[in-house]
Amino acid sequence: MIPITSTIRIRTGRDGFPIWIPLFIVWLLLLPVVLLLLPFAFVACLAVRVNPFRAFSVFWHIISGLRGTDVRVEDGACSVLVHIPRSFV
Repeated sequence: MIPITSTIRIRTGRDGFPIWIPLFIVWLLLLPVVLLLLPFAFVACLAVRVNPFRAFSVFWHIISGLRGTDVRVEDGACSVLVHIPRSFV
């Protein structure tokens, strides 16, 4: 299953605040674009002799594998944490 929420925590100095991002809205907004680009991606896969169903399966597994991801960037007094939880509880 694809991740449906994410939290971004930004800290500058002593102050910090979390931002909750509903990824399910992002997925819904990207759905029409994906549906429009799907035939072009299918033809591109066939042109380079890649099984399109296998390519889309790999892409789906990469998106699904984002669950449980933590990305931390720190620089002196500033830091950014992007957290995608394993499950929505």
